[in-house]
Amino acid sequence: MPPQINKPKLYLYCFFFIFLTSIFNFKVLDSYQEKFSIKKIYIYGLSNSEKQKIEIEINKLKNINIFKLSEDKVLKILKKFNFLENIYVNKVIPSTININLSKTLIVGKTLRKTEYFYIGKNGNFIKSNQLKEVINIPLVFGEFTIKEYIDLQNILSENGVDLQNIKKYFYYKNKRWDLLFSNKSTLKLPSQNVDKSIKIYKKLLDSDNLINKKIIDLRITNQIILTNYNE
Repeated sequence: MPPQINKPKLYLYCFFFIFLTSIFNFKVLDSYQEKFSIKKIYIYGLSNSEKQKIEIEINKLKNINIFKLSEDKVLKILKKFNFLENIYVNKVIPSTININLSKTLIVGKTLRKTEYFYIGKNGNFIKSNQLKEVINIPLVFGEFTIKEYIDLQNILSENGVDLQNIKKYFYYKNKRWDLLFSNKSTLKLPSQNVDKSIKIYKKLLDSDNLINKKIIDLRITNQIILTNYNE
């Protein structure tokens, strides 16, 4: 006759076995969580002042499990800083994230509703407090779109006009531009056929026909109106 099993003792043994193995599992889980939680985040490619602003936000990701952190979550934080052009995120197991960043080229500065913004080549208006002061960039006036401004700069560059010599751009409601140069001369462009007008301006410039000219007015088709400084 087989020995009888003492059921109360069996239940007690089972309880202690489950209890002890559960404690062990919790310790293993805690150890796992601790080992793979994010402890270090390194940011490369920016100046210290620009990096510090980003670190305040990005350090909120610390202590998250590195396997559970999606790239989209990192990008969502970084997109608040719209001066960034390229973003590369690299997880280094077990607990480190490397972030390589590059900022866009700043091509101007403008005033929007009493606040100054930088104009980024990436197509963004960037709050001036996001970046350290950018010098030697032109001021741009008027209610323009960034695409209109960058398109104009591209046409100027393609025709050999040195953008460094342009100090101010003025945009008008009829969709045309005036350009003020470092020699204090002004180029008035039409609202249409801008590329053709800039080619004419460049020919005049190369032929030295603009020496001592204050205003170069190309607004009227097939007409060139030049005004001297003493007029």
